Amino acid sequence: MAEKSFKKRITNGDLLVGTFIKTPNYQIVELLSSCNIPFIALDAEHAPFTKTDLDTCLLAAKPDTPVVVRVSSLAEHDALSVLDMGANGIIFPHINNKEDAERAVNISKYKSVEFKSGRRGFSNSSRSGQYGDVDIDQMISSSNNSVSVICQIEEGKAVENISEIANVNGIDCLFIGRADLAVTLGCDDINDKKVNDAIDEVIVAAKKAGISLGIYLPDARSLNQWAEKGFSFFIVGSDQSHLKYSISQIINN
Repeated sequence: MAEKSFKKRITNGDLLVGTFIKTPNYQIVELLSSCNIPFIALDAEHAPFTKTDLDTCLLAAKPDTPVVVRVSSLAEHDALSVLDMGANGIIFPHINNKEDAERAVNISKYKSVEFKSGRRGFSNSSRSGQYGDVDIDQMISSSNNSVSVICQIEEGKAVENISEIANVNGIDCLFIGRADLAVTLGCDDINDKKVNDAIDEVIVAAKKAGISLGIYLPDARSLNQWAEKGFSFFIVGSDQSHLKYSISQIINN
């Protein structure tokens, strides 16, 4: 299935390049999905997605187009909703310590032998359970082995605690948010040395723990540079930034 191969591609460190969708409209998802994009990220943290918007957007993606959702917090009900809707994974913002990371994993996983502290509420009556066609054992096994947990590292506190975060079982990727990281470090430039030094600490911890690295880039110009550092999961721009750039190019030319 698409979701299993997607999680495996993340953990294997395969090059994956997707984009944020910040416009709560299913047609945008349908359009981008037709471009054979490796994955789509719905930004429910910084864009006004309702539950209905998320549901229809997840439905609009082609069956073989993975969709992850960046939720607004570690609220259990938000994670439960998007996973029941069929999201392939979740990007959790502001993961600052081991406890945050463990919570992100536990609310994404059903209780099982591997995830004894899993606390995702069970229901196979939603899209993720094929509306009741998947039995309990199959649902638990399939979901726990296919849902991707991506932890966003975007504060100085997270960097201080990065080793313990990286060693939490069930995390598939550490995703760098450079803008927030710069702000919390007192910098006004995402290329500040303090920001790059902090990212280097995350890189070391991730490689030591065998976890994939991800990052947001406004455009693809520096993608190869970050790939050489060990990053493999990229979110490049958004539907809005790509549209704005394209129109600006037309007007300016």
